[in-house]
Amino acid sequence: MGEQKLKDKIAVITGGSSGIGLESARLFRRHGAQVVIAGRDEARLEAACGELGADVMTVAADLSTLEGVGVLLREVESRFGRLDVLFANAGTADCPPLREITEADFDRIVAVNVKGVFFTVVEALDLLTEHASVVLTSAAHGRGALGDPLHAMTKAAVRSLARTLAADEEVLARGIRVNSLSPGSIRTPLTSSADPAVIKALDHYIDTTVPMRRWGTAQEAARAALFLAGPDSAYTTGADIAVDGGLAQL
Repeated sequence: MGEQKLKDKIAVITGGSSGIGLESARLFRRHGAQVVIAGRDEARLEAACGELGADVMTVAADLSTLEGVGVLLREVESRFGRLDVLFANAGTADCPPLREITEADFDRIVAVNVKGVFFTVVEALDLLTEHASVVLTSAAHGRGALGDPLHAMTKAAVRSLARTLAADEEVLARGIRVNSLSPGSIRTPLTSSADPAVIKALDHYIDTTVPMRRWGTAQEAARAALFLAGPDSAYTTGADIAVDGGLAQL
């Protein structure tokens, strides 16, 4: 292949065992990075490692908790002593209907999508190298998400967090860039269903709502993540890259 845009970089991808995280791990590795993928499910991590290659490091941890974040970062520090790219991609879209949301549902989704992302970045600051890149996964925002209020709310918070972290004096002084990636309707295991009726309804939604009238792919989102992680975005911070087929743009 051509230029390796992440050659010799240490890259951590949370939520790295499937979907956008897995495809980003594959692409980052092809571009020369030493990749660490993290998630809760050890079996899924092992399966992903089998796809990616034995040199990929896996860390099983619950990143919705400060304890789990600590497990991940201690493993990275022990093995590599530094971190060049942090892709905080872990998240959940498992949201009950509006009137069925319990306090436990609220706390769980906020913990995964906001608290975990916040502490993953803040606790990693001492490991991040000068001019490191941090990428946060938000979502197609600027409009409500019918039937998915907590996901929309928390992902909007992540977009705000990217701006806030990017503006931090320490982060700026060290040349660390913080940007967000906002996928729209991406075909991943999270958006699949065993029910043909559900699949038909989802495809109809895509055809009638997304301006480009098709699903996006995890590979397309991964290429945007590579841009934000690598040198091509060296003068970009606090920004958001929408990979949404025009959903929130047009």
